[in-house]
Amino acid sequence: MPTWTTRTEIADRLLEWGLAGRVPNSLQANLKAIRRLLEGEVFYTFGVALVERALVRGDLNEAVVIQLMAAACGCSRDDYLQDPGYISPVAAGAGIERMASVLAEAVSRRWTVAFGTGHPGAMLGCYFRLADWLARAGCTIARIPTGAFAGIDWFVDDVGGVAVTSDGCGILHGHSTRPMEAVLAQASVDLVVADHGHAGAAVNAGVPCLSVMDTNDPALAVAAHLAAPGLVVVPLYDNRPNRVTLQLADLLIGLAT
Repeated sequence: MPTWTTRTEIADRLLEWGLAGRVPNSLQANLKAIRRLLEGEVFYTFGVALVERALVRGDLNEAVVIQLMAAACGCSRDDYLQDPGYISPVAAGAGIERMASVLAEAVSRRWTVAFGTGHPGAMLGCYFRLADWLARAGCTIARIPTGAFAGIDWFVDDVGGVAVTSDGCGILHGHSTRPMEAVLAQASVDLVVADHGHAGAAVNAGVPCLSVMDTNDPALAVAAHLAAPGLVVVPLYDNRPNRVTLQLADLLIGLAT
């Protein structure tokens, strides 16, 4: 397994893989996500209660959230407002290092870890490989019987220890908290590795969570700003193929071992 140890090497790999740098998300898409979050749409709040309470209190506005997103992406407000979006490879690399450190702790303490994704087209391979590595290292991977209700006619499925939403014909993209809520209802979990609403469910349950955040995922940046316990947010472009994010998993494993 290849390893990269210096921050420059890590940043270079993230750029090479298209996970950082200028990313294809348009400014229009980024601002739409922020504005819909401010309107309280659950699809954009990821169901995070901390965020929803802040909205009710009137603590958030567009300028504040833009600044939070810029900081989370490791760039200036002006850079964030460029078209297309931007994620600093240095900031992404720092997040990767933090994530690897927590994964190393999970191994040393033999934690029970839950994985879930609402972005299976990009993140399933990464999580699958991490779950397999953690299990081999002595951790317990939280799994539930398939079939738990996840809304409409969807159900929670399990792919290699990763909770996903399925309609029986395919694995779905989604922002719902329900799949991870179903996992957390069945097991005592020390750590969640997830994105979108899966991460939102972890935040709501007070379970430490490692999550990726794209330029159009403002809920996680806001949750981190609101001091969600144990939340580590890693800015990354989350629309790369699974064959790319498998390499991200290898990078994390290399850093954690």
